[in-house]
Amino acid sequence: MRFTDKKKIDQKTGRAINRRLILNLIRTTGGLSRSELAERTGLSPAAVGHVVGDLLDEGYLITGTSSRNGSGRKPVPLMLNTEGHLAIGVKVGPSRVDCILTDFGINVIDGESSTLTDVSPEAVVSVAAEAVSQLTTKHGAGRPILGVGLSVPGRIDPHSGMCIRSHRFDWDEVPIASMLSEALDLPVFIEDDTLAFGLAHHMFGLGQACQNFAALAVGDGIGYAVISDAKVRRGALGTAGKVGHVLHDPSGPMCECGRRGCLQAWFSAASLAARWGEQYSEPLARALEVGDKAALSFVADAGGAIGRHLAEWCTVTDPELIVLGGEAVALGAAFIRPMEAALAENFYRDTPPPVFVDDSSFYWMAGAAAVVVQQVFDFEAAPAAEQATDDEGGQALSTMAP
Repeated sequence: MRFTDKKKIDQKTGRAINRRLILNLIRTTGGLSRSELAERTGLSPAAVGHVVGDLLDEGYLITGTSSRNGSGRKPVPLMLNTEGHLAIGVKVGPSRVDCILTDFGINVIDGESSTLTDVSPEAVVSVAAEAVSQLTTKHGAGRPILGVGLSVPGRIDPHSGMCIRSHRFDWDEVPIASMLSEALDLPVFIEDDTLAFGLAHHMFGLGQACQNFAALAVGDGIGYAVISDAKVRRGALGTAGKVGHVLHDPSGPMCECGRRGCLQAWFSAASLAARWGEQYSEPLARALEVGDKAALSFVADAGGAIGRHLAEWCTVTDPELIVLGGEAVALGAAFIRPMEAALAENFYRDTPPPVFVDDSSFYWMAGAAAVVVQQVFDFEAAPAAEQATDDEGGQALSTMAP
């Protein structure tokens, strides 16, 4: 991409922006030759050569195999070297810590899970540090570790590494990233768990081909991660996407935030199980398995209510597609189909964005590792905020991901 403002910046900043542009192009396409990179970016062949040389030397890229076509041999493609670097992801939940070691493409190499009986910051750091240490002892030799990604439910400031507020853990202004970093002597990057889930899908999952998509999580809480113009949207105070605290019915149950009637107090997976258990002895999942009419109606009402709210959020955020994840996915079609029907019925356009269901736990854990890997691709992590020029003879560049 090119843009018209030719504002000059220093060569170091331009190189940092250009390398991210090239890395993102290769990530989203699967591989491009040097000439294709020059054509797509507007950079000069010399500029592409300098950046690619650095990325090859640092182990972020590898050269593929050239093939022949009717007119001769095709240019050699450049691809991500997924095996060149390691990342660690730590997902903290109310009762457990899941830790995984991944390669640069967030493919899992190994993992450790630990029960969490104390959610104080000190206890979480102790459990997480022990799990990370076990993984690095087994696998850390030989390949550089980019860092540790920490995924926590709450309002997060990723720049300071602070958990500003987590209702689930009753944390206020906890410098959890620096605490874990000190314990491990590794860089630690923190993100809200739903945003990390959405980020992983944006980088390597169902949303990889999308500039604009959303991830809806219905689990212990309800969250809505928005990726807009290829960027995670956090808002001014880190509360963007906290749709679980949208008011559904003020006469409803008490929410963990201290208000009554929040959407997640009604319809999170945990709230549904609790409200069902107040009336029936049989677990909700078992009642659904045997086709209990009351259970089917109960879950359908929940899906329909979330779908109506989702239609409003989609009107505001305009995603290309929606990824649905979280424990509520296990409720199956009885929950998902009414949600999709309510979305379609209440959406202002004729056709709502499609909903893709992720019924695995992989992207929740991999999301924490993706927070680390993102640092290599993220334009905001470069020394310039918005724009750059090629100081080696190319055109001015947009810093938006391709």
